[in-house]
Amino acid sequence: MITRAPDVSVIIVTYNSAQVIIDCIDSIINNSQDVEVEILIVDNGSTDHTCETITHHYPDINLMSGHGNLGFAAGNNMGMEAAQGRHFLILNPDTEVSSGALKTLTDYADLHPTAGMIAPHLVNPDGTLQHSTFRFPNLAQAFFGFFEKLVPIDSTINGRYPPEAYQKERCVEHILGAAIFVQRVLWNQIGGMDENYHLYFEETDWCYRARKLKWNLHYLPSATIMHRGAHSTISNPERNSVLFAQSQSRFYRTNLGVFSYLMLKLITIIGLEYWAVRSVLAVLKGNLTTDECLVRLQSYHKILWA
Repeated sequence: MITRAPDVSVIIVTYNSAQVIIDCIDSIINNSQDVEVEILIVDNGSTDHTCETITHHYPDINLMSGHGNLGFAAGNNMGMEAAQGRHFLILNPDTEVSSGALKTLTDYADLHPTAGMIAPHLVNPDGTLQHSTFRFPNLAQAFFGFFEKLVPIDSTINGRYPPEAYQKERCVEHILGAAIFVQRVLWNQIGGMDENYHLYFEETDWCYRARKLKWNLHYLPSATIMHRGAHSTISNPERNSVLFAQSQSRFYRTNLGVFSYLMLKLITIIGLEYWAVRSVLAVLKGNLTTDECLVRLQSYHKILWA
């Protein structure tokens, strides 16, 4: 007997996601009408009873655990390797799928075979727009990442598309990793994410490789997914800043060439000097403790050598 492959394999990498994962799974199951869906969860060494919470509510779900923290890229790759679906949906645990989104994404992918990756319409918990598509990193973005008060975070200079661009279907450069719909045929050609990225830039590099091989990346406003955002990364900003710098350096070295990489390092030196002065002044003004300042300065040193 021939068993039909699922339309979509939803792959969720969890890390200390106990508070949000059940809402995520519920939203997939409750909104999978007319779509054959399988759910695969890869737990990256959670310590907050994420696995127990999942198995209590869904004892038969496909949960892969016990391997420690592999990183976002390796976790998703493990899920895709095990997936049986015609398409993949890479989904963060702090997301919730809206009614019709899975069907809309699947139908669109079937009708647009050259759209190797598709970005849904992401919204914040209050329903406002969340940027889900971006332009590829460049030196201007790197510079204003340090001098963030000079340019609004949502500026096109910072790689954002304007809000009005989210009202219609369009091709994009890269997609936020919180929710990416991927055609299996693309994965068959380019493989999974680069596992040398532990956190940040994994999906950026993946999209860059896809675009380099002439795949189109599309944004689809009619498929909505809510994303809470950064629930598992906000607890240690200094560590995350170092990981961001390490991944940023790798992306520039791998994809943008020696000149861009050297210019990135120059920008980093200038930016860190500015951050260091700003931190010391904050101590003098009583807005930052000496210990907090030392932690920041230590992270700046690590970023310098990332």
